[in-house]
Amino acid sequence: MSNIIAFPVKEQPRELTPLEQIVEQELLDIGADHQMARVIIERMEKFLSLASFEFGMSMKVSKECVEEMRKSVFPAISQMEVNIKDAMGELLTERVLHEIQLYQLEQQA
Repeated sequence: MSNIIAFPVKEQPRELTPLEQIVEQELLDIGADHQMARVIIERMEKFLSLASFEFGMSMKVSKECVEEMRKSVFPAISQMEVNIKDAMGELLTERVLHEIQLYQLEQQA
């Protein structure tokens, strides 16, 4: 059976991650076509993977420390989480805007 020719099979597009789906929908909402959205998502794959990082934070605390942590540590951690999410949102926005400009320049060339 060595004379059987294998025909190329069109590769199925991979499933988008939740963050990629959000970015794709935002691009479509602002008027991007599906081709543009897919190109940008493909270029940003590694960046979006890094941006999806979740801090896994667990700790054991004695009963004596719980009240003190509730007053001081937990609010500080919550604020840090808000700051990180805000910074990641700004980074993501800047990267998407850059990719839109790059895509448009490539289309004009």
